[in-house]
Formats: sequence, structure tokens, C-alpha cells
Amino acid sequence: MWHEALDKNIAICNLYNKVPELKNVRIAEINILQEGDKVSIKFDMPSHADNPPKKWSLLNYNTTVIKIDLFEIKEISIKSLSRNFSGNIEIEKKDDEIEVNITGTVEARVKAVAGLVQSVGGYHNNI
Repeated sequence: MWHEALDKNIAICNLYNKVPELKNVRIAEINILQEGDKVSIKFDMPSHADNPPKKWSLLNYNTTVIKIDLFEIKEISIKSLSRNFSGNIEIEKKDDEIEVNITGTVEARVKAVAGLVQSVGGYHNNI
């Protein structure tokens, strides 16, 4: 599964009984940092957590948001087809590299040496 290619993924494992595939997700951010040596991607999960923290329930959160960081970037390409970014995200570990492919209203491809789950949060989405 996609989260297994990333370090520090335990929070995602704890939130879901079965971690969903990243199909038709809202992509909030794609940031290129540190002169292109780091890429951050922030996105909503396709379904809310099965086991949300009590605080999230009290605050009426209905959306889980994840931010991943990729390091030692070997390749990056981004093409925007719309202002509202959404699509499918595939994350795989291949030959000691992490490959991220995004297809949808934004198309992106990132190859990196390392990747981790930087943050996991929740919010109330008014859709």
C-alpha cells in the first residue's frame, strides 16, 4: 500500500482499519523547497478516519488531511490542467527510490531518495 513506502506512517495506520487508496483526492499543496531538494505534498484523504482522535470528533472534523515530504529529489515534473487540484496519487518504492505519480487536474511526477509522513490532521469540510 502507498503509505508503506513512507517513513513515519504509524499515525495513518492507527487512523484507518484499512488505509484507502488515494483516488480522486483534493490536493491542497505541492511545494518545491530547498532549491528543489525537497517536495511537500498536502492532500485530503478520500475518506475520513475510521478511528479519529477524540478531539477531532468534538470539533466535528469530517476530513483527514496528510502532508508528505520527499527528500533528495532526483526528478520532478508538474503540469496543471486546472486551478482546482484533484486526482489520483500513487506512491511506490522502486529500486531504493520513492516514486510519486499524480494524475488528474494536476499531473505530477516526483522521484526521491526518501519520504515521510510529515503531518496528519483533520478539519471540518463544508462540502
